[in-house]
Amino acid sequence: MANKAAVTKLKKRLSRRLLKLPGVQGVGVERGDGDDDYVLAVHVEDDDDSTRSAVKKATGADAVRIVRSGKFRKQ
Repeated sequence: MANKAAVTKLKKRLSRRLLKLPGVQGVGVERGDGDDDYVLAVHVEDDDDSTRSAVKKATGADAVRIVRSGKFRKQ
């Protein structure tokens, strides 16, 4: 479990590194399972083993949720 401030700090520290990984489309802060529980949401084009492994290695954090969202398109 992590509070919003801790996950926001983690996002600021890791966003650039994560966005450089192949397949990563976005990084955000989302609610976790509890009332004051938040996770770092890493949006990926495809949720495959290599992308998942690269994200876990780059973050080293437990409070990470990988979200398969497809490729982001500019609107």
